[in-house]
Amino acid sequence: MGNLRAILTKNKGRSSVDESRSAGGPAGAEDDETVVEPEQSNVLSHIISQLRPGADLSRITLPTFILEERSMLERITNFMAHPEILLTVPDIEDPVERFLVVVKMYLSGWHIKPAGVKKPLNPILGETFAGYWDYPDGTKGYYISEQTSHHPPKSSYFYMAPEHHIRIDGTLRPRSKFLGNSAASLME
Repeated sequence: MGNLRAILTKNKGRSSVDESRSAGGPAGAEDDETVVEPEQSNVLSHIISQLRPGADLSRITLPTFILEERSMLERITNFMAHPEILLTVPDIEDPVERFLVVVKMYLSGWHIKPAGVKKPLNPILGETFAGYWDYPDGTKGYYISEQTSHHPPKSSYFYMAPEHHIRIDGTLRPRSKFLGNSAASLME
């Protein structure tokens, strides 16, 4: 199984995500809880006052203590958690079996999630996230995603394992709405 080695860039520089990881490593279980300080409760009251049923949640600015520590560009790599599953696809003759392998790869990333439900950081226009996988047979898989639109937010991604003749690309457009007592998140 290959391990993803990733590089996150914002306007061709290092991001705060890189800084925090190199300083203290990945967040541990103790970082999964958020303590709301008294001054932060005023911010929460202000956010709540902006919510109306049907409101587009992407238009509401949230303080960083509410957000996940990863950018949306990094978060969409969850669905590329096990691209090595695809390495056998070019050798499978039956289209139904090929389809099932692709579905298996896609579903294999669903187990990756932060503790609790948090909104990822909004990438800035032109921000990229790139990475690669080293496979046991000596080949590599390459991945890059970029924030290609800010309003509406759109993230484009591209994965390629050239020696295996595999290519995946697309564009994601997340949407979210406040429904009164709950929120809905949709991915186009």
